Amino acid sequence: MTLAEQFRACWLIATFGIILFTAGASILFWNEGRAVRKTLSLDEALNDAVTLNPENPIESTYEGRLIHIFGTLVTDEPLTEPEYMIQVNSVKLKRRVQMYQWIEETVEHRYGESISSVESEDRTYYYNMDWRDYLIDSRNFYIRTGHHNPKSFPVESRLQVAERVQIGYYGLGAAVKDRINTFVELTSDQRPEDPAVKLHSGLYYHCNDVWNPEIGDVRIQFSFAGLEGEMYTIVGRLEKGVIVPYQTSLKSNVLLVSKGQLTLTEVFKLEHRSQRMTTWTIRFAGWLLLFFAATATASVIHVALSESRFLSRIAPDPAYPVTANFIMSFSLALLITSLAWAFHRPWIGVGLLLAAASPFLYCTRGVGLYQRVN
Repeated sequence: MTLAEQFRACWLIATFGIILFTAGASILFWNEGRAVRKTLSLDEALNDAVTLNPENPIESTYEGRLIHIFGTLVTDEPLTEPEYMIQVNSVKLKRRVQMYQWIEETVEHRYGESISSVESEDRTYYYNMDWRDYLIDSRNFYIRTGHHNPKSFPVESRLQVAERVQIGYYGLGAAVKDRINTFVELTSDQRPEDPAVKLHSGLYYHCNDVWNPEIGDVRIQFSFAGLEGEMYTIVGRLEKGVIVPYQTSLKSNVLLVSKGQLTLTEVFKLEHRSQRMTTWTIRFAGWLLLFFAATATASVIHVALSESRFLSRIAPDPAYPVTANFIMSFSLALLITSLAWAFHRPWIGVGLLLAAASPFLYCTRGVGLYQRVN
């Protein structure tokens, strides 16, 4: 069978495989480019950074420099929820609101199903009541009678952010405050003055009966992040007394925010570790797409390579499809990765390229031995 005949015989699955290959290759190449830029940017930032004592007055000589500080958070004014007697000195205060609503669930039943078609189809609709932090539109329900949800929340969720946050003499910019996201549940020591609001298990209920809520009842949970007095380590650019993201020569922003007291080397090691985890997660996703692409196009690739006596040695073996597809997809992933690294770290690129070519070099050696024997 020729290549054209084989492609026509499985054109749909082969086309799908080509799409998967394009997507996987694009993801891998983008991810490696991102990883290279991030690694080089972190190395550049580490060389440029200087450690300062935040308790000392700010010196103008460090304006625009990348600085490393650690110390306790200080907020200007507390964040409050007066109706619930809540007041906390923190970077953020979050109010999460949930409303008791009708929920529609469907179960699809199929009867008289055959290989070619489904003769009849029916669905069963179930309606339950539960807490949700988003509005469910009951106008789209199949059975609307007796299942009406409110059209809006009586109390909205919101996030308060302290306007002024400092570590010593240094202010924290908006980007730094955005990185402080370790929330802890908060409950006030005082009960709300409004008798309609009930406090139970750290939640504030707007209802008549906590144990038997009705449609439209609301419960609220409060949490905070960045409590005043907590120790944080910050690495960023100093701009008019405020720490903001630092832009490297590769146009990559560097802003490191970690809870606790960390040295300059430790905070960069922590960021490198986080970047490696992200990079390997995306690498696995890209390789998985290449593996499925190789599986979908295995028959076409086998016919294409089998037309050459030399290339036939590296053609996927139909007797071991999973192994062959794994080796091919793994080699392709390494090849794409090596191309991304070759421009910035040549030795890493060459090493990855040899690893990618090793299965093919082994098969080439087999061809040479075969030719000498014959």
